[in-house]
This record gives sequence, structure tokens and C-alpha cells, in this order.
Amino acid sequence: MSGLRTRKYVTLVAMLFASWSIVHITVNLRRQDASHHNDMSSPSYPHHSLSPAPTGYRKPSLDHALSPPLRQVSPSNHPQKPAQTKDKDPDLPPPDAHVLPPITTLKPSHKYLSYMTYAGLTNQFMALENAAYIATRLNRTLIVPPIITNSHDRHNSNQRWSEFFDFDRFTEATGIRVVEWNDMRPLTDQQAAIGKHQARLGTRSYPLWNSLAENLTCQVIYGFGDSERLHTTENTFARQFLFKPVFVRPPHRDPKTPVFDRISIGAKDNTNMEDVVTFEDLVDRHTFKLKDPRGRGGSWDVIGRHLHFLPKVTDFATKLIQHRAPETIKDGRYIAIHLRRGDIWQKCRDLSEEEMMACITPLGHYAEAVDKARESIGEHLPVIVTTDSQDEKDHVTMARMGWKRLNHDMYTTEQELGIFGAAMVDASILAHAEVMIGTYVSSMSRVAAWRQRSWHKRPVMYPRTSPSWTPAPEQ
Repeated sequence: MSGLRTRKYVTLVAMLFASWSIVHITVNLRRQDASHHNDMSSPSYPHHSLSPAPTGYRKPSLDHALSPPLRQVSPSNHPQKPAQTKDKDPDLPPPDAHVLPPITTLKPSHKYLSYMTYAGLTNQFMALENAAYIATRLNRTLIVPPIITNSHDRHNSNQRWSEFFDFDRFTEATGIRVVEWNDMRPLTDQQAAIGKHQARLGTRSYPLWNSLAENLTCQVIYGFGDSERLHTTENTFARQFLFKPVFVRPPHRDPKTPVFDRISIGAKDNTNMEDVVTFEDLVDRHTFKLKDPRGRGGSWDVIGRHLHFLPKVTDFATKLIQHRAPETIKDGRYIAIHLRRGDIWQKCRDLSEEEMMACITPLGHYAEAVDKARESIGEHLPVIVTTDSQDEKDHVTMARMGWKRLNHDMYTTEQELGIFGAAMVDASILAHAEVMIGTYVSSMSRVAAWRQRSWHKRPVMYPRTSPSWTPAPEQ
């Protein structure tokens, strides 16, 4: 059933009850991202073995010190981060404690729409974008789950999207009413600690959590909650917010509602069809889905381009760039590379040698793209690299070419912006570069390319991914 996750259209789970709904959204990650499970794991750089800080070294706060360059020292001098213990949360009550249940502050007179996120940060962003698009079609207030940590990091936490994106500006531009689960279901410190403890325990029973958790009615779609189990981020969200997902079949279809099959709905010229349509489905009998014949173009133009970073994110990114490349202080112009490495090889290991090159493109091909970029703009702009690579050979090669690799372990990014701050700063740097060179199979690069196109009217370059083929620039 895992193949059902990579469908051609955004999948909805919309069960109306008590004037609100919970929606589960997936996207065609096989089309938009060859690594269909996770791309932008957060924080981007959990551990690095090169360029660590010396013992006793205090990470520079970019609000105070930009001038002294950071020293590169041997890994043995790097202070080790303390290992996270299972339960040292002072707010976790004893098993026999009396804890009040959480309160959900939904208004009975309002109609809401929410969703459960999946995988890493980029996919969670696309879920937010798609859910907001559905909310416009259904005229509902959108309840946004926080960004949830996943199996690719060591955190058991969450962080509000509003800490990075300007929702007030978004609502003003789109008219979409946005609230967050952190406000609609505010948890006390004890309740939050209980939720995180259950997330650590996974499927193991925790009586105190069981006594507080409430049912959350969701719809089965493509087998989710039925033949297709929920995955890490979905379960973590539910456990942290003391929810027990209860899945039901979709509501009965109105006999007058037209039904489409996947072949006819896939035609690019079906631009006059309703955006929310009904499919007959062999697994779920019928399902409701969001149709976007433009291949995310419609939802991006209506939603995604209006999700702007807060000034604190862009300002931090600017200061970090200026610290790594002081020559940018004059005009702020630079070339940005997104070098996707990390766990992507696991998703490409069964491919041919040539196909593998599209997943793990050699650094020399990125260097060719840099040369082309500098030639096209007629300037030798500095190169800033955002990457999840932990390969010292990559690091040394980039340094020899004069590229400035960002290592957030050397800065106070997490302390000042939170656990997802590094990934958001990287996304801002990619979005505002004079020239961006992406990784062709990466959804993070794809979203950055959409930002470049809609915010700056700039194409995005990709390195050569085979000896005989070069991807065309983004249009």
C-alpha cells in the first residue's frame, strides 16, 4: 500500500463534524521530489565533523559580532552536545497525578479545516500551502498544525509556523483566516510534557496520556488510518497534542456530484473543472481531491507566493551571509547553492549509475553551473552553500573552490530562531540569491525555485545530472 502515497494529486481527508474538519494531505512526491519521503529535514545540520568550535568557544551572536572570522579547528576540540535523556522534563507529573484535560477553543459558529502533516519540513510546508488553498475553496478558517520534528532529527518537539512566516500579511493578501493549534488547543506545561512523553513511548501505553487524550475524527483516504498506517510526523503531532485519531469513511457522495477517473482528471486542458472533485477509488470507494491542472502553479499563485518570511528570518540570513562573505555587505548579491546530500542516497540506491547522478550530482557539475552563472551575470559573485552534507571531502572541496558553506553549529541560529531556524534561514538564503543553483531531485530546491520565480522573476539553474543532458532553467 505504500505506493498509494505517491498519487498524482493532492489528497484530501475531509470529514465534517461539530462544524470543523481534519484533513490529511499528500502530494505527488514522485513528480515533485525524487526523494518522496523527506527532503528538508530540520534542523538542516544536526551534526558536523568539520569546522567545529574550539573548547570554551562562544558562538557568535550575529546581532553583536560580525567582524572576527570563525576559526576552523580539529573535531577533537569540539564540545560535545549533551545527550538527550529519556525523561528529565521537570514538568512531567508522576503517574498518579491529577491533571486537568486540555481545552480546545473552537467556536461552534465557525467552520474550520485542518490537516495532518507528513514527513520533513518542505513536505509539511507544501501541506500547509495545499490546505490553505482548500480552505479558500470551502470558505473555512484554517487551523495550522505546528512544524513537527520527524525521524531524521533527535528532537521531540514542534514550532509554530508563525515564528517564521508573516501570517498577518498572508491573510491581508489572500483573505484566508488562519489560526494555529497551539492557540486553539493551548496546553499547560504538564499537558505538553505528557504529550511529548507519549511521543517518545510511541505505541506503548501511557495511562496518564490515555486519560487526557481526546478523539480526533479523520477520514480514511487512500487507506490512511486503515490499510496504510500513519507515519512519524502524523503520530507525533497527535501524541504531542493529546489527540487519538479516529478514522471514518468519507461522507456519502451527493448523487448530483460528477465523478472523475484519474485519466480524465489528469488532462492539462481540464482547466474549467471544479478544484475539489470526487473520485471513485478502489480502496476507499470514493474520495475527495484537490485538482490543480497547472501542477501546483494554481495553488502557488494563490497561496504559496504570499507566505513571506518574517524580517527576523531574512535579517538573520543577511547577517550570516555578510559574516561568511563580507563582500556582500555592499550590495547583498551572491550565488546560492542548495547541495542535497544526507539520506537521499537511500532513495536512489536501486537506480542506474546515470540515474544516480541526478540524486547525488558530483560537485564538479555544480562548479560548472557556478561558472555559467558568473558568466551570465558578468560578475564573480561569492558562492554561499546550504547543504546537509556531512562528508569532509565535500567540505574540503568546497573550501578549495572558495565557496562559503554554512555550518549553523558555528552560530546561534537555533538559540535565536529555534530548532527549525537553520532550515528556514537556508530557505531564505536560497529564495533571495541573485542566482540560485538547486538540486534537481530536491523538493526544497523546487520550493525555492517557486519563490525565486514569483518574488524576483528569476530562473533557477540546475547542475548537469548526466554526461549528455542538462536540465532547462526554471521558467
